[in-house]
Amino acid sequence: MTEKQKTRDARRLADDAQDERWCMAVRLLGRVEKELDEALQYGHGLPLSEYRALCALSRPESGPALRMGELAERIGFKDSTVTRLVGRLEQRGLAQRSPEDGDGRAVTTAITPAGRQRYAETTPTYRAALGKALESALGTVYLADLAAWVQTGKSALGMDQGREALEE
Repeated sequence: MTEKQKTRDARRLADDAQDERWCMAVRLLGRVEKELDEALQYGHGLPLSEYRALCALSRPESGPALRMGELAERIGFKDSTVTRLVGRLEQRGLAQRSPEDGDGRAVTTAITPAGRQRYAETTPTYRAALGKALESALGTVYLADLAAWVQTGKSALGMDQGREALEE
């Protein structure tokens, strides 16, 4: 291995500060996910995982249907988990599976009209819970910067500083 490769590989290793920031992001995610799931379960009897699937399937860029693997990628689940998830949605009449045209091995999933209605009914609850969770996180010193970024879409670092850090 050349010295240049060793240096490049050493730069890829996360340091303690990066690890700590990652842990903060995971804490914020876990905290918000818990609050979202509780709000959807309590208000609508719909688990967050099912809401996320309906959300992905309802997006215009999803077209009329998504392959199971693509749905899994969009909601951050394993293929096998999505297969079971879609099975539950299908039993409730919220989604429909079918073989993909031209490829008998591939299965696609589409949202049904009942699924679109369910998604529309639950979205205000989801958005209210998300806003509340992010506001709450602003009061926690370790989560405030990340929560503010989620709320505004703006980096806590200036654009030039962020680029410089990535290039180093």
